[in-house]
Amino acid sequence: MKVISRRILGIGFITTIASLAFPALATETPSIKCRALGQTTRYRGKLFTCIKVKSKGKTILAWDSGRVIAIPSATPSQNPILSPTESPIQSSELVVVNKIDIPIAKSSEVPANTTMSFTAKNRYGNSNTYFVVRNSDGLLGMNAACTHNGCAVKQEREGLLCPCHNALFDLNNGSVLRGPAAHPLERVDVREEAGIIYLTD
Repeated sequence: MKVISRRILGIGFITTIASLAFPALATETPSIKCRALGQTTRYRGKLFTCIKVKSKGKTILAWDSGRVIAIPSATPSQNPILSPTESPIQSSELVVVNKIDIPIAKSSEVPANTTMSFTAKNRYGNSNTYFVVRNSDGLLGMNAACTHNGCAVKQEREGLLCPCHNALFDLNNGSVLRGPAAHPLERVDVREEAGIIYLTD
């Protein structure tokens, strides 16, 4: 009886430790910043997606709780237990959302030597703001999400200004003029065809 009691106590102790440890692990999020709505990253066997959340009365971008990435099952050649007629169980595959061409503006809406902002739905179906620049080299497209904390930057006389933490980006190419942002605005492929400007995002 004493042996059984000790085993039961041991199992109970291990279960208690595990129940305390796993919630802590479940709350771990990627160390990189969540910069754009719908952005995904892999971290510790999970796929995390950047979502909008409320924090202290403000809407911010943050990683969700993550989804466990399924490990592909062995093929028949890798698993000698399976007979040639049996096939392994297929694991669920990650959904990949391909980039799309977004008709963002008419060519006439972006005159020479100007930077214009436009809002459109991205490949995830979320409204997003973009900047289109027309200079001597042609067209340049940029995502308006600040690379510091994901806030949408606004076009001001001094440049592209982040209203959240006052980061400033160059109006013509999105390079950082003032921190706390450390990276330029994300470039987006842009093309012009039959009087329409398309972004690929």
